[in-house]
Amino acid sequence: MLSFFRSMLSGIFAFFTMFWSFMPWVKAPAYVLPAFSPPNVLEGASIIHEDTLGWWDHPDAANLLKGNRKCWTPQPADGPVAVEIQLAAESTFNTAYLEEAGNQVQYFRLQAMIGGKWVTFFRAEKIREMRLCSFDAVTTDRVRLVIDEFTRKWPARIRALRLYNEPKRAASDFTVAIYQRLHSNLPTDILARGEDYARTFARFYDVYNTVILFQSVYWSEDGALVYTMPGKQGAEAEAEFARQLDALKQIIALRTNPHEVRIICNALPDTGDHKGINTFMAKHWKTVADQSVAFLQKHALDGLDIDWEFPQNADDWRLLDQFFAYLHDEMQRVRPGAILSAAISASFAGSDETINRIDQIQFMAYDGTDGDGLQSSFKQAVDGIAAFAKRGIDLKKINIGIGAYGRPLDGGPVWIDWHVVQGEGDALYWNSKHYNILYGGKYYDASFCPPGLASDKTAYALLGGAGGVMVFVLSTDRLMDDPNSVARGIENALRRLTAAG
Repeated sequence: MLSFFRSMLSGIFAFFTMFWSFMPWVKAPAYVLPAFSPPNVLEGASIIHEDTLGWWDHPDAANLLKGNRKCWTPQPADGPVAVEIQLAAESTFNTAYLEEAGNQVQYFRLQAMIGGKWVTFFRAEKIREMRLCSFDAVTTDRVRLVIDEFTRKWPARIRALRLYNEPKRAASDFTVAIYQRLHSNLPTDILARGEDYARTFARFYDVYNTVILFQSVYWSEDGALVYTMPGKQGAEAEAEFARQLDALKQIIALRTNPHEVRIICNALPDTGDHKGINTFMAKHWKTVADQSVAFLQKHALDGLDIDWEFPQNADDWRLLDQFFAYLHDEMQRVRPGAILSAAISASFAGSDETINRIDQIQFMAYDGTDGDGLQSSFKQAVDGIAAFAKRGIDLKKINIGIGAYGRPLDGGPVWIDWHVVQGEGDALYWNSKHYNILYGGKYYDASFCPPGLASDKTAYALLGGAGGVMVFVLSTDRLMDDPNSVARGIENALRRLTAAG
């Protein structure tokens, strides 16, 4: 009897889910959609099988192909739930786009019938309101969408599945930026390990065309610029910075990609004191600007990066606007064309004039979670770009942030290097969640931005009109001789979608 009532309740819920999915007035949020190159490979396709799991279920997977806001409503099960699609003709594609009304899909896969077998060519966590999937080109006449796990024991509502064969495009102005600490990967030590190791390390700069030196300088309480080099102080620290900068340029010169690599430096780092920074800058903002410009000029840098976290009130925001205006004008006076970069969140409240003066916005699309413990998620990137677009900010200024580190699923204040996560193959390349990670003498369950997700974010930046992507931070990633390096994921998207990649 209890089983009967459970089935009745499930059936009632499924009915209302079906009713909701058929309402044409249910609209998706105003996200910045990727600009795909038609045609959609699934035009003219047909559903040849969909799993049904109970007497209340109904075949509705054809809604995936219609684009009418109605949904496929797969029911949770103990195992995978799939829909199989017959293409109108054998086709090649390298990009998929999905939409979900809600947040029921936890893990999903895309498969193709190749050589008489189902072959998985993409898998990930989450679809949510919009999901872009980037993968190596697949040629087939049958595909399958498989949901391996549901977030809750409720039906999912999948609005759309589309497939495209995206061509390579010119992307010479696409920025791929990396924050790098000179004292974490000491350039002179890298060179001392021999040419083979130095060339392996230089593979990073085949991908990254902008290096943002991080934690190289800080500010004393009296507003003096101080160089941060281990074991060195004063003039010795400044000389050591120059020596390491020269060694870094030698490593960059070993890259095989002939693109230009620009070096800028973070001149106002986040100190973690989000109130104190405002008091400090109220006293010293002009000194900080003047010394930063002198620093830029002395070391022939390509630009400066500012990480002011965070103004607390209207006076702080006015001060920030004043600082950026003065800094920008002084930079252009001494070094025309110098890049002014700023690390900001989507809630940035600086003036439009300040936004116009910033050349690159390093959008910090990490640390915040998506409600399920995932940080640096695809949704976080999509939500942020939507917020920037709503404000009218030119998306070409924005580099979508990718965290090459993990955060505990319980939200604890720990940042876990990606390179310490154990595993191999598909699990490391695709999975965001990893468990029982030994870090700092303790074990953690944590969420990361794995290479597969980094690839998808890069593809979204390219197809969504953003200026590029940014990774924080180089020392937490694996070397690029490891296929599970975050940088390799970015490179994969560039290789598929750009003429230079």
